Amino acid sequence: MYNLEELLADKKKFFYVSKEVFKVVDTDDSGFISEDEMWIIMCSLADDFGYKRPILDEVKEVIEIVDLDKSGIVELSEFRKLLWKIFKAVYEARIKQEEEKRRKEEKFN
Repeated sequence: MYNLEELLADKKKFFYVSKEVFKVVDTDDSGFISEDEMWIIMCSLADDFGYKRPILDEVKEVIEIVDLDKSGIVELSEFRKLLWKIFKAVYEARIKQEEEKRRKEEKFN
């Protein structure tokens, strides 16, 4: 298992992991993520994080944003770009939280 820092530092590891995640999301093994598959993953994430499940229009909007070639589906290369942005944002947020925590601790010491 890789951590985010490793994945962001090593493109080969990131490509491997992103392909494996893509395979999990691509439930019909079509080679792309359809609207139905995107809805399933978005609902799963909403459930995991305690958010309201998306409506179909929200799923369509996400696909529209991610679907760079406007084919109506999300291909592996488009999914990789999305996943990279997510991983990077999560990593940067974690670093920021750690820095803030360290600064607070330094104030009290």
